[in-house]
Amino acid sequence: MVFEVRRYHPAQADEWNRFVAESKNATFLMDRNYMDYHSDRFHDHSLMVYRRGRLYALLPANEKADGLFESHGGLTYGGLIMSRHCTGAEVTEVMRLVCHYLREQGFRKVLYKPVPWIYHRQPSEEDLYALFAVCNARIIARGLSATVTRDDRNALYRIRQMGCRRAEAEGVTVRESDDMAPFWEILTHNLQTRYQLNPVHTLQEMELLRSRFPEQIRFFSASRQGQVLGGTVLYVTPRVVHSQYIAASDEGRHCHVLDLLFSKVMEKTFETHPYFDFGISTERDGDYLNEHLAYQKEGFGGRGLCYDHYEWMLNE
Repeated sequence: MVFEVRRYHPAQADEWNRFVAESKNATFLMDRNYMDYHSDRFHDHSLMVYRRGRLYALLPANEKADGLFESHGGLTYGGLIMSRHCTGAEVTEVMRLVCHYLREQGFRKVLYKPVPWIYHRQPSEEDLYALFAVCNARIIARGLSATVTRDDRNALYRIRQMGCRRAEAEGVTVRESDDMAPFWEILTHNLQTRYQLNPVHTLQEMELLRSRFPEQIRFFSASRQGQVLGGTVLYVTPRVVHSQYIAASDEGRHCHVLDLLFSKVMEKTFETHPYFDFGISTERDGDYLNEHLAYQKEGFGGRGLCYDHYEWMLNE
């Protein structure tokens, strides 16, 4: 047999992480030092695919009740992670074998979240073809993000430009910081007030992850007279800087601190990266578009990028 599908074991973490670092479409989110910080919340069932004894692809995943195999529930994205040697025909065969493995393990349904194309170091949509050709998958959720591109960048809306000038006139300063605690209070307050939710990560979890990935997880604050009025946590990947968390206090919104913050952050981003991704402005699996939030992000030049979720039944 050319390919063999095996279940990941924690003893293989180093092998897994080396492959992630060298793959053509993974980011640090698939590194086990990131994935496993919340291993107690997910029953891991990640897969490793070997070609003639050599690691060829990874599938970060977990299992859930009722026979659901989920590509991984703790990650924003994380479909098939491929080496630079992967080809369309071989990935199609890999997905066929993965489905066969999952049937043998008693799974009945798959939820799959591919890595959006802007994160790819090389074109890496062989898996999307296989979802169509082999799995008969369908899109069940679609999040709409706003992404700014360096090479053909849109001008800021006039309202965003005016906001930058207002923030500067108010004495707002933007800087990179190690102290996320004041920002986390603002973020948590906003989420609880508007949605009765907490951030996905606690402050302690984010500080832990940042200690493990100091170059990839960065925090920028907007302050006035020493008081933090807003900020953003950035996830830095080889081609994309992604704003993982954004928040401003009531006073910060009055001073337009986010306008100045993102103007400064994108200046730094485009010195080294082709894309700045604001993240999705949709809720309820894409059924609802928060138009006010989308307009704010589009005001910085962001335009649409989809984060898709696929589903298929294994007995069909």
